Amino acid sequence: MVSFTTSAPLAHAVAQISGRTPLGSVLKSAEWELVPAELRMRAMFSAQVQNERILAEAQQRLQQRIKLERSQLADGTEGALMDRGRFIEEMRQVLSEEGYKRGEAKAGSLMDLKSTRRLGLIWDMNLAQAQGYARWKTDQSANGLEAEPCYELIRVESRKEPRDWPLVWLEHGGKFYGEAGPDYPLAMGRMIALKTDPIWRYISRFNSPWPPFDWDSGMGLTGIDRDEAEALGVIGPDDVITPLHRPFNDSYSMALTGIPDSGLERLRSQFGDSILIDGDAISIHTPTTTPASDAIQSFLPESSLSDRARAIADAGANQILGLGSGNDVAPWPRGFDTSSTTPEILASTSAVAVGRKLLYHELWNGSAEAAAAFAGLIRKYLPDEVAVMVQDNHVHAWRPDLLTLTPEAIQALSVAGYNGVLLGYGQNMGVLPYATVIIQDADGLVIGGFQAPAATAKVYAASRAKDFTDALGQTVRVLINGEEVAL
Repeated sequence: MVSFTTSAPLAHAVAQISGRTPLGSVLKSAEWELVPAELRMRAMFSAQVQNERILAEAQQRLQQRIKLERSQLADGTEGALMDRGRFIEEMRQVLSEEGYKRGEAKAGSLMDLKSTRRLGLIWDMNLAQAQGYARWKTDQSANGLEAEPCYELIRVESRKEPRDWPLVWLEHGGKFYGEAGPDYPLAMGRMIALKTDPIWRYISRFNSPWPPFDWDSGMGLTGIDRDEAEALGVIGPDDVITPLHRPFNDSYSMALTGIPDSGLERLRSQFGDSILIDGDAISIHTPTTTPASDAIQSFLPESSLSDRARAIADAGANQILGLGSGNDVAPWPRGFDTSSTTPEILASTSAVAVGRKLLYHELWNGSAEAAAAFAGLIRKYLPDEVAVMVQDNHVHAWRPDLLTLTPEAIQALSVAGYNGVLLGYGQNMGVLPYATVIIQDADGLVIGGFQAPAATAKVYAASRAKDFTDALGQTVRVLINGEEVAL
């Protein structure tokens, strides 16, 4: 059982839990194991749980434990830390409030979301993953690798029916060193490898190079110092170990079924151009001209993606302000007030540039020359990997590496009004039922709006609000069907 007993929060563990996005899905555990590990690390999920409030409530309590935050009592004093028993009790209350019904699941089984077994597993596995990641991140430093360049796989908790880990180790190419330990006396030696060796991913059911390596496995790691590693022959005296900043490979792809379009929108908003979603296939994506997002490379906060979007939007603002409405080459009439249109242009085009949004589209109600001038304007500040097209007064911008439709197909969908999903609105114009989303700046000026599926309008509103916040550097207000909502 995992327990955080440090006197201060583990920063990397806090970031690992806090940076997740609740993602409801009908995927089973075995299917989630096939999801690229980078994405699993950034998604708060539980097998076959579609209600995202349940996931968010669980995440909030896990964060409370990892941050070592105490509850506030009625008299204002500090209460106890979140623990496993309290987590189970409070999550049962949340499930009751959400109208959870066991259905065909056997009472007390792992399929029963209210059971101690299931809620305890959610607690144990999420904390273990956060703790394992925090240690791995700390160990991947030049000084750490010099002092202790290796891990040894050891048993840290007993099990009634322990798995044959030496066999797993051998089957995945692991090497043995020295004499076998007491846990596996018949093994060919101790299971030791460099901290940067891919064997740690290979033996993991979850493709992550830190424990837990399997459900309730009871296995863990201990560090092996330089002198012992050299004496055992794992490393040479002159060998230098280079830290790993990315624990996963880039080429993993899978058919991702069971996650709704709103869930895919969350992933796209979270990861930007570091993922490629093509139909129901999803893969880690490394653009040829734009560096992959730091959020994937080292699990840093999402600010790096936001910083890129803001820099692009700032460049765009300089272009627009430089022309002004009184310039003869401006793509708008003299005297036209661009204050209400510029935010949407900057938000949408910068979101396309970083991969949060698939398509920018504007029907330019003016001359063909004005449409061409506007296309030329956004072309000046957008990165080279963004394609810009103008046809019959329709102006488009997209990333061909992320949106693989032909220009002809993009134009046809836009003319017919069938590009709402590509625009990040969740559905096409006029499809029922829908909700009306309005985005306002801090002063109440309307700077954006669209129709979204009534049931998931808040998801798409949050994604597009993020686009505006990044582009403008300020928080925006969101109204759904005329009522302001908190995101």
